[in-house]
Amino acid sequence: MRVAITGISGSLGQALLSRLARDGADRIVGFSRVEQVRLELQAKYAWHPGVKIYGISLGLADTQRLTDAFSQCECVIHCAARKVVSGHYDEPREMHLTNVVGTLNVLVAARQAGVRKLLFISSDKAVHPCNVYGASKMLAEQLVISENARCFAQGLRCSVSRSVTVLALTGAGVGLGW
Repeated sequence: MRVAITGISGSLGQALLSRLARDGADRIVGFSRVEQVRLELQAKYAWHPGVKIYGISLGLADTQRLTDAFSQCECVIHCAARKVVSGHYDEPREMHLTNVVGTLNVLVAARQAGVRKLLFISSDKAVHPCNVYGASKMLAEQLVISENARCFAQGLRCSVSRSVTVLALTGAGVGLGW
């Protein structure tokens, strides 16, 4: 299996990387904005010749770089997101750029790279959004689902999976007094 994972420095991204490497994935491409974690992951998985962790200082804005990295991947798991549930009222633009525009860029890159499957990791906060985070995840979900109408005939299947906010996840509970 050849897989790309956005948000590989988060709790879920790291768990997926560990599982895929252990199960013998041929190629695992990961993206992280967190330089320290990226370096740690590169060192930890140096034994696996198919693991390549990229830094994305510009976030998910560089569609061409995403397309190049997604080439030869069968599946993309899109975990990257701004996740501060109670925050971002003062900066909804950043939340929108990462969670909505970033998701759109991942979809475009996956289509251009000939990826067969895309899984978007959403949140339970998208069900009835009452904050910027939930609203951004809800909109991103709709982008992913609607992409099937455009790409199904080309062979790209897009799915959404909602996860619940857990305290151990990166960014979860920040600003809630925990």
